[in-house]
Formats: sequence, C-alpha cells, structure tokens
Amino acid sequence: MKHNKNILFILVLLLAAACFILGQAEAQQAQPPAPAKPAFKPGEEPKIKFTEVSHDFGKVEQNASLKYSYVFKNEGKSTLIIENVKAS
Repeated sequence: MKHNKNILFILVLLLAAACFILGQAEAQQAQPPAPAKPAFKPGEEPKIKFTEVSHDFGKVEQNASLKYSYVFKNEGKSTLIIENVKAS
C-alpha cells in the first residue's frame, strides 16, 4: 500500500512539473518578437532633433490636467520611425 502511495506521489509530481514546463513554453511563445532594426548606410540614418528636451510646468495644483507637446524634426536622410512611446 505504501508503495502505491509513493508511485502516485511521483506521478502527481511529474504531472505538475510537465504543466509548469508547458506553461512556461507557451508564455515565451506568446511574447511578440522584438522589431528588427533596419540597416542604414553610414550617414543615411534617421536623426531626431528636439527644439526642447524638457519642460517645467512650474507650481501645479493637485489633480490639474496638464498638456505639453514636444516639437521635433527628422534631420536624417531616412524615414524616422517612432515606436513604443511611453510617458514618464
């Protein structure tokens, strides 16, 4: 009887390990691949140029809604592609 409990315990442990491994493999496959970096010839890369790189709103009341736009220009020779923008 004790032998059967040991076998059952080992089978449950193996099943749990298999589920964990399969779950990890599916999670890795679900992540989108990183975008490929385009290859540019030297001197032909896009180049972003900002008129301002920071902005001070000064003293602001709590819960105030603020908005500011940064102006920039592509001074390079190739198309500038802006992706994955995140506010901080």
